[in-house]
Amino acid sequence: MLLGLVVLGCAVVLFVLPAGRPPHHADAVVVLGGPGPRIERAERLVRDGFVDVVVLATETPSSCLPDVPVEQICFTPSPSTTRGEARAVAELARQRGWDDVLVVVQNEQAFRAGIRLERCVDDGVRVTLVTVRAGPARSLARTGYEVLALPKAVLFERSC
Repeated sequence: MLLGLVVLGCAVVLFVLPAGRPPHHADAVVVLGGPGPRIERAERLVRDGFVDVVVLATETPSSCLPDVPVEQICFTPSPSTTRGEARAVAELARQRGWDDVLVVVQNEQAFRAGIRLERCVDDGVRVTLVTVRAGPARSLARTGYEVLALPKAVLFERSC
């Protein structure tokens, strides 16, 4: 019983409550794949003048954002995971000389995505997670997924 409460408490702190940082002017905004209003958040960052480049991780590159009046880079991560996305973000930052990247993630994914990105992105590149929240049902399902995915990222896949 006590162990269950500890696990539940940790899940709430790590996956439900994390708040991203406020956005600031950056070289690019990267939208990691997955559910929730991530694309809408990126579009708002463009409209508000925070970035001039949008990077979208997608399984279908034809689904790039047609109404965004800035440079767009759409890619299919390999592998099609947060780890693959982190590798691609790191490579783009190196190729383009980016020093500062905003990354839009679902709040439940923020902790694990932060670990993945920290392992892949070169020192000196500032990565700021900007989180979005889903509805309660989706949030519960995503939290369940993250509880299982985090040990894999922390214990077994320790490299970029």
